[in-house]
Amino acid sequence: MLLLTLLSSIASGCTPTINPVSPAVRPLVGGPIVIRNQHDRVYKGLQIVSGAHDCLEVTDSSGITIETSEIGPCGGNGIVVRGSNTIRIYDSFIHPQTRSKGCCDRNDGVLVENSSGVVIRGNVIAYGESNVEAPQGVSKLTVVGNFLLNPRGPFPRGQNVQAWNVRNVFVRNNYTLSSRNARRFLYPDDQEDSINFGKGSNFVAQENYVTGGHSASGCGLIADDGANNVRIIDNRVVNSGGCGIGIASGATQIVKRNRVINRNPVKGAGNTAIYVWNQYKGVACGPVTVSDNVATEVRRDGTQSSFWNGGGCGPVKLAGNIWNKAAEKLLLPVRVKMPPPLIPPQPRSCVIESPYSTQTRWPACP
Repeated sequence: MLLLTLLSSIASGCTPTINPVSPAVRPLVGGPIVIRNQHDRVYKGLQIVSGAHDCLEVTDSSGITIETSEIGPCGGNGIVVRGSNTIRIYDSFIHPQTRSKGCCDRNDGVLVENSSGVVIRGNVIAYGESNVEAPQGVSKLTVVGNFLLNPRGPFPRGQNVQAWNVRNVFVRNNYTLSSRNARRFLYPDDQEDSINFGKGSNFVAQENYVTGGHSASGCGLIADDGANNVRIIDNRVVNSGGCGIGIASGATQIVKRNRVINRNPVKGAGNTAIYVWNQYKGVACGPVTVSDNVATEVRRDGTQSSFWNGGGCGPVKLAGNIWNKAAEKLLLPVRVKMPPPLIPPQPRSCVIESPYSTQTRWPACP
């Protein structure tokens, strides 16, 4: 395992070149790499491949920036951040691609544990167990402007963004896509929920474009077990399967100004655009405010189900929502009224080269 050998050369100005070759045949340049006990450093232009381990690990460090790099394929996780603070991951293509038989967190795109002040912005992250996973001990996690593609699971992973046992999580302006189109993508998705929050407080999901999903128990966005103070605002959700937005638990929840249209109902699912229903015994749920949303889901029998209150989360305040046929008129045709963003939606400085990048408003990364 390389330990700062390659990184020392980068810090001195010798930066590896990203070779514009298909990811399937890209040569090994370096890896796996560990950044340990380092502070206030910037690493650019990494190209890391690992056959049996995590590609890149940041441990007990602070003020670390990783940018304009390609991480993957990896035998383990793409990037792991542990016991660190003020870590920034910008404008990179991260694709671990390996899929383990069992859970958990062996093959995530970016895994963050027991850390604070982590920013993940402007990346293309694909084919992780979960693409961004924060399972414990994380505060101030910001996930902004990324393209997140085809999480592969297995359950209970399989999310584009999942944050549990954490606080202060901000997920904004990401494009999350889950697809089984073998012509377009190397691996099909095995998504559970696209954006999933649980057991913590102060979660925000705002202005994301969420599409795809086939799980009978999954949603596009969900406030899951014990997720308190969740704000799901101004998101666009298209064909996310059995559920667009779910409030399954937690106190003081807000679902506001979202636009949801689902026309791919899933066998055995509830198939409702937005629901409020406490699914966890002994866990507080409510109050919940559902306001100014435009939402519809067409069920397998052709009927529409825009909203369902399953109980246990009172009081539930409904105001200014547009449901069913009236909503459908406002949301169709999707390609005109709810087109997807460019990829990635919001780079920090430049657009990383990947098979999926389409963004033209920023320059290409060198």
